[in-house]
Order: sequence, then structure tokens, then C-alpha cells
Amino acid sequence: MKKFIMYLLTTLMLNQPIYANDLKEIKMSILDDKVKAVKVFESTQDIDFKNVVFEDFENDNFKYVKDSINVDRITKEDKKEQTETISFILTKEQVADKNKVLKLFQEKLQYKEDGYYGLLSKDENTLKIEPNKTESNTTYKKQVVTLNENKTYYGLESNDYGLIPKTITKNGVTLNLVNANFVSTNNEAISTVANTGVGTLYNCNTTYKGSYTKQIPNTTTKVIDYKASIEYKGNISKEIFDKNIITATYKGEKLFDPTIPVAVATTTSATGFFGFIVFLFTKRNVKIYNLNNGIYELIGKCKITEKNKNINLNIISIKAKSNIYKLLLDKSIAKKLNNQDINIVLDNVTKIQKVEFKEDNTYIDVTF
Repeated sequence: MKKFIMYLLTTLMLNQPIYANDLKEIKMSILDDKVKAVKVFESTQDIDFKNVVFEDFENDNFKYVKDSINVDRITKEDKKEQTETISFILTKEQVADKNKVLKLFQEKLQYKEDGYYGLLSKDENTLKIEPNKTESNTTYKKQVVTLNENKTYYGLESNDYGLIPKTITKNGVTLNLVNANFVSTNNEAISTVANTGVGTLYNCNTTYKGSYTKQIPNTTTKVIDYKASIEYKGNISKEIFDKNIITATYKGEKLFDPTIPVAVATTTSATGFFGFIVFLFTKRNVKIYNLNNGIYELIGKCKITEKNKNINLNIISIKAKSNIYKLLLDKSIAKKLNNQDINIVLDNVTKIQKVEFKEDNTYIDVTF
């Protein structure tokens, strides 16, 4: 249940619309006799502006509806220092000459990772040569170890060697008697205490000696090859997002003419009806735009029909700033002329263009 709630909250956040009114508006211009408006916004969010809602707005008796947007993604340079280490595995003969080792490393290193780019330079002072792979060999030799032990036996009744042990054990090694020296005590007190009935007792100072053999290891190490490494240092940089500049173009339509009384505008007289018929048959259903400094500006309108599919640009070309035009057909005529060719004339050149109807806006791009 907890996972489902988290999923639901995430989905709602992703689907939450973003409105242009929440962006920072830095400029607004009304162009082409109020039939076009341009708004410029600034945003520090790196988002897909296809999902942004550009709401309609009204200005000076005109209603403006979004026609198109253009997003300029502004970036800035992020710089930092970088160190990279390059190494080679070499033989003993190859590392004998330091200068030759240095020549194995190229002078420059091209860095390209995580969007960062840069050219790093070799720092010869950082050269290191150290053993890489070694081989060990262990041999053993025998060594005789001698143990000695001095021991004294007290209060012996006689100086008889039979009273002295011939062997003793020390640390698991058997030691043999090699020397025994009897010393008379002539101490009656000792004799009385010992209840020996004799007046003379002996102490015996002995020495025992023994030996054992052990294996002594001798390990030698041999270097098989060497690792030579060196550092490359320098500055790297990458372009990171700074902000977006969004230019939204709006189409303007006049809401009403306050100078015309309602009664006149809605008259059912013969004159009013005749005027409506004239308007119906002379209504211009093609808007002509011309590219000027990266923005298409409306320079005129004309009318085409299913019988007369010719557009003459000569009359309005005086307003043009370039030879690049964009024609916007009304939805009704675009649907009727779908997949049909129309003729576009400028000077003595005729361009034949096919109409491809679209539910939103049907444009025809033409360049002379």
C-alpha cells in the first residue's frame, strides 16, 4: 500500500502542468499591426517546454493565442583541475635507463569523461618505477643446536656417581651427564635433620649437555618485471546548464470593433446582408509570413479557392525582409486542398507546393 501511494504521488507530480505565468517574463512585444505578439521568458529549470501551458491573453482589444515557441538553452563552462595516472609494465632491461622510460609516455593526454574535456600534460617529476611481479624461492639448511643445563643435587650420603641421574630432559630434548663434582658438607646439623646417622653429606654440582637438529629457511626474492607510472595534470571543463530563454509567438485576433454600433453590425437590411455576402466571398484565408532576424513576421493576407489555387507574392513582397516565406492556410481551405498542388508566384518564378492538411496549423514553407 505504501509503495502504491508513493507511485501515485510521483505520477501526480510528473503530470502536474507547468504554466508560463509561473516563469519569469522578461519581455513582451506587439507586432504586425497587433496580429502577432512575442513574449520572452527566462527559466532556471531544465525541463521539456513542450509540456508548458502558454495561456491565451488579451491586450488592447485583441486576443492572443500561442502559435509557436523557441527555446534557447544557455550553458556555462565548469572548470576544474584533473590528474590522471598512466602506467606501463616493463622488463628490468627497459627500466635501466630513466630517460628511455620517460620517452615511452606521450607528452599530452586527451581527457574525455562524464562530459568533461581537456588536454593534460605529462609531469616528469612524478615518474615512479617499482617492482610489479616478484617470484620467491625458499631453501633450507640443517643447523645443530646445543643445550646445556647446570643442576645441583644436595644432601647425598656419599660421593657415589650412581646417585646422580645420567640423563635429564629439557624442552623435549634429552641431555646427558657430562660432568659431576661432589662437595663434602661436613655439616652435622644437616646430617641430624636428614636422619642419616652419618656425619658427612655431599652436594653434587652437575652439567648436562645435549643437542638437536633444526631446518633453517633461506628465502630469496626475484623481480620478474617492473611498473613505471607517471601523472598527467591539467584543466578540464564541460558545459553545464545555466538557464533557458523561451520565446513564445502568439497569433492575435481582434475581439470586436467598438466604433461600430451593435445595431448596424447585426442589421438584417438588404445593405447589411449584401455586405455580409461580399465579406464571405472575399475573405482572405491565407496569412503570409516572412522571416526577419529569426522571427516570422506577418506581412499580408490573400485568398485561394479550390478553383483558383494561385498565390501571388509580388504585391506584398515590398514588405519582405528575406526570401524565406511561411504560408498559414485556414483550416477550412487547407482541408479542401489536402494533397493538392498550389502555385506560389514571386517575380517570374513559380513554385509548386503540395498542401498537407494538419488539424492544428497547416503551414507551407517556400524559399525563393
